[in-house]
Amino acid sequence: MKPAQASALLHTPASGVSFNPARGFEMRRVTTLADWADARAVRYAALLGRSEIAVNEERAFGDAYDTALNALTFVLSRNRRVLGSTRSGVSSASRHWPLPAMEAFEREIRTTIGVDSTIVEASLTVVAPDSPMDPKTALFHLFKAHMVHCAAENADWLLVAVRDTQIGFYRRMFNMEILSGKEKYPGLAAPRVLMGLDYRAQASLLFKRMPVLAVTDEDERDFATSGVITFGNARRTLPKREGAARLVAGD
Repeated sequence: MKPAQASALLHTPASGVSFNPARGFEMRRVTTLADWADARAVRYAALLGRSEIAVNEERAFGDAYDTALNALTFVLSRNRRVLGSTRSGVSSASRHWPLPAMEAFEREIRTTIGVDSTIVEASLTVVAPDSPMDPKTALFHLFKAHMVHCAAENADWLLVAVRDTQIGFYRRMFNMEILSGKEKYPGLAAPRVLMGLDYRAQASLLFKRMPVLAVTDEDERDFATSGVITFGNARRTLPKREGAARLVAGD
């Protein structure tokens, strides 16, 4: 995708695994007050349940990166029930925008990856604690947003800061490597370890092993023009005024 198309995306309104995407999923980009309420509420419930944040009267969690020009936030739901949320930020040589990981891991990013690389960071990825399905199923759907974002930006690396108990999972499931030791991560109680996927070298291998994460030309085109992504073989066409704010999983 051309850089101009990728930049426009940010400002558009509104071991082997066998995995079949479930029906009825919908993932929408957060654009409305109601969307933000859903995203911040599910973050709060998930993070409070892990003692990552303190109780607050608003029963919501957000930070300054939510409103950054380089960030996209998504809410995943199934049959209108909110299942999770994730945020995807980008920085590149032409747009040295701040990322949450830079606060904790700037030295590692500079020495291992380079700040002039095109970097997408997955942050505040949470699954609702009362989700009726396997949390991994929701997580795989959430990560499709980051894969499409990487493809749209022609990213060099996808980064994520994880708790040390999650290292093995991210290494096995997403082909990620450890890039740091444990460090304090902004806004959260537990320290994090920075992990990364060398997107250009590893994405095609990951997509072969986990087809649900594969990014097609149609995914890129639909997301750039209308904000729509479909999982699996299903493809729905939404009106542009609606699709610009939504990612849709096959139902």
